[in-house]
Amino acid sequence: MSTLIDLLNYGQSYWLDNLTRGKINSGELRQRVTEQGLRGITSNPSIFNKAITSGKDYDEQIIQLVKQGKSPQQIYNQLTIKDVIDACAILKPVYEQSSGIDGYVSLEVSPYLARDTQGTIDEARELHKAVGCPNCLIKIPGTAEGIPAIEQMIYEGISINVTLLFSVERYVEVAKAYIRAIERRVKENKPVNNIVSVSSIFISRIDTLVDQVLSQHITGKVPSDLKTPELILSKTGIATARLAYQQFKEIFGSDDWKKLEAKGANIQRPLWASTSNKNPLNSDLQYVEPLIGKDTINTMPDETIAALSAKGVLKQDTIEQGVDEARHVFTTLQTIGIDINKVTQQLEDEGVQKFTDSYNKLISDIANKRLTILHDEIASQKISYGKLESQIKETSAYLDEIQTARLLFAKDPYVWKTDTEDLKTINEGLGWLDLPDTFMKTAERISEFALTIKNEGYTDVVLLGMGGSSLCSEVAKQTFGSANNFMQLHVLDNTSPAAILELEQKINPDKTLFIVASKSGGTKETISFFRHFYTKLEQSKKIKAGKNFVAITDQDTPLVKLAEEYKFREIFINQPGVGGRYSVLSDFGLVPMALMGIDIKALLESAIKMKNSCNGIPVDANPGMMLGVLLGIYQKRGRDKVTFALSSTINSFGYWVEQLLAESTGKEGKGLIPVNGETLGSQSIYGDDRVFIHMYLSTDNNSEDENKIQALEDAGHPIVRIKIPNKISLGGEYYRWEIAVAIAGMVIGINPFDQPNVEESKKNTLKLLDGADKTGTYNQPKPVWQNEKTAIYAGTRVNITSTQHDSIGSLLRQFVATAKPHDYIALLPYFMLTNERENTLQTWRMQMRDDMKIATTLLEGPRYLHSTGQLHKGGPDTGLYIILVGEEKEEISIPNEKYGFSALHQAQALGDFYSLSEKNRRVIRINLGEDIDAGLTELYTSFMDTREKCLLEEIQ
Repeated sequence: MSTLIDLLNYGQSYWLDNLTRGKINSGELRQRVTEQGLRGITSNPSIFNKAITSGKDYDEQIIQLVKQGKSPQQIYNQLTIKDVIDACAILKPVYEQSSGIDGYVSLEVSPYLARDTQGTIDEARELHKAVGCPNCLIKIPGTAEGIPAIEQMIYEGISINVTLLFSVERYVEVAKAYIRAIERRVKENKPVNNIVSVSSIFISRIDTLVDQVLSQHITGKVPSDLKTPELILSKTGIATARLAYQQFKEIFGSDDWKKLEAKGANIQRPLWASTSNKNPLNSDLQYVEPLIGKDTINTMPDETIAALSAKGVLKQDTIEQGVDEARHVFTTLQTIGIDINKVTQQLEDEGVQKFTDSYNKLISDIANKRLTILHDEIASQKISYGKLESQIKETSAYLDEIQTARLLFAKDPYVWKTDTEDLKTINEGLGWLDLPDTFMKTAERISEFALTIKNEGYTDVVLLGMGGSSLCSEVAKQTFGSANNFMQLHVLDNTSPAAILELEQKINPDKTLFIVASKSGGTKETISFFRHFYTKLEQSKKIKAGKNFVAITDQDTPLVKLAEEYKFREIFINQPGVGGRYSVLSDFGLVPMALMGIDIKALLESAIKMKNSCNGIPVDANPGMMLGVLLGIYQKRGRDKVTFALSSTINSFGYWVEQLLAESTGKEGKGLIPVNGETLGSQSIYGDDRVFIHMYLSTDNNSEDENKIQALEDAGHPIVRIKIPNKISLGGEYYRWEIAVAIAGMVIGINPFDQPNVEESKKNTLKLLDGADKTGTYNQPKPVWQNEKTAIYAGTRVNITSTQHDSIGSLLRQFVATAKPHDYIALLPYFMLTNERENTLQTWRMQMRDDMKIATTLLEGPRYLHSTGQLHKGGPDTGLYIILVGEEKEEISIPNEKYGFSALHQAQALGDFYSLSEKNRRVIRINLGEDIDAGLTELYTSFMDTREKCLLEEIQ
């Protein structure tokens, strides 16, 4: 060991490039310091990853941190910070004995920040504060972006280890940045004697790459000038160190530096890093014995230290030897035609990437450990990738290279698009990322509000909304129901008078709280609902009507003014930057849930757990991003029908995720088509356009679906299984799917935060209402087929006539027969869906699916106009749309309007028909007359009769 101790006599300190908890706890590190002359420690993500994942030294703390709700990055930081603090304590005597020159432990900023100046500054400050030890060096890479951060940190009094240096030129830049920072402090009369910095030049990595390039120039012929590549193999690294040292002496021996030194400034010592030998033909100490010099550091791994101790030969100032030869190396490289600047830039880029890869591996491993520890406290995701597994994995790796997980949570709009208009809508649509943490702070206030309403004797809550403002409440109503003594929730998002009348039979308006929910504050259906119920309450004259209303909306919308005018009990102003379909974990979803007695804090905790599973996590261990990549890649390859198999107690979740997928991705002729409410069939009826999602509670009876899903997997279909531990974990599922859809949109190449086609049907509706006000009738096309009960209208693209058909079933059969493989059929009823009507429509869609082997969907109007309607108009032209309407027997007036709800309802259906027709989509509209049940039965029966007739003809 005397060799190691004697190294100090030649002016060089040796540091250990390997910090582990095992070395700390075993006493090995203290022994190295007290008996073997160790003067410092460095580490990096590769070393920490090996230490954390190869043994059990960190398991106890990891378990504690997971139980505290820490994310994988937070866990990593806590683990490394503890090790650094403990190591700093062991090295504190060295720090004090050397007057603050030695005794340091290095802690690295995230490699993600190597090209991010401000991010590096912010994290360096945080790490410095978290460790709180004077003998801690914060490691910052000496990239072009890192140099300003290095200067700023030194100016702020934080000691820095500059890492990833590969050239003399970059070393000089770093030295000058250090001096500028010291000069700034001296000018401001700030102390400089307590600031230390080192510049780490990675020696062996230089030779590894340069030798690879040199090998391509070896010809076997000796040039007359003897500038042969063989002569400089494995010499560029040492040459770089020797020339950098000459620059060091010149810079820190100058008169200008002497003036700063007189003020107490410390020189910035060169540190030789990456000094283990990579070439088995060379000496173990190739990068140690030739690099001994005054005021230098050599940081070595364990095996190199052992070799130095056992057989090292120390000679003074070997770094000063062969300086001319070092210059000759670079001259030869230039003569040969090797651009050393390009080589060193490649080394820097590869160095950053290697640390990033190690960091990703480390975070992924911690993330997986975290999921194992949480076990049944968090949903699990298992993916059978199908035939595109390699492409999905390649895409995932690329997304890690460009740091997509970090950019997503940094709300970088360029993840998706680059044009100005898209950037604006994206910037205005990323607030949902923060909702779990934001609303955890306000959950108590929302719960207290709900308790107040309950204690005042209210029995019911009616949510008046559309699309994203209502579907989350529909899920909560069907999944959770109301807790004991809390209010019953009703969702009204259907303008049919029958739906309104049915609701009125269930509630006592005086004991009902009405939630008027509209992000824009001007949704026509929602405001019409409000005016209807407010007028009813006001006419009762029992109470002040405004007391029975609350509003949920964005800042400064018309609904805010309306609520103030009518003296609503409460106005909930939602967080900015949250689109309707991404608003479930905001006031829009949480207020109705709290009024039902749902534990919204537990729901948000579930969402936070999922956020911690996704925030900054590499894709392979990131459940939200991996799901999004899979959906995006398969959409691009034609598997765009996302088919949900949901277990019985959570099947209503499909309503919400259906609108999230469709409205977010259905644009630019692309889109993911959600298939919800489908009973799984045998694998033989499915084409190659499906991705299957099996979401289930283990406590439900899932055996039938599991058997069918397994058969589909065996047949090669991609399968995603999501096992949910309990209903409250749907909070995490909301967040998982929001992440997945955002990433799928990026992979597909669309902006998932706009809805460019949603307004089209709205405008057509208003146009029709305005025209009816003037003429008394709607402008309708002539039917292509009708009898005394039923009439069928065809869009401009549909070529069918009544002369070809003797029944409505025959005509319908011709229409659906135009479907091609990968098409889908959408049934769009614009009337209140009773159980009987829904059963009839479900039976019909399943029959069409089985016969034609294409996807079918069932969506209730006008609800779908505010969500899935975007997909119908902006998505792929693969849909056949069957709009079903009836003639309402009763009309309900809308206060302050010249039309009633029936007129509005009919105008919405007709407006959507016109929108689809104008988009040249395949659409028909069927009016079932006043007796909707009879008309629907006749329609279905006629269709099935025609089907049977066709089957008989085929047999014959």
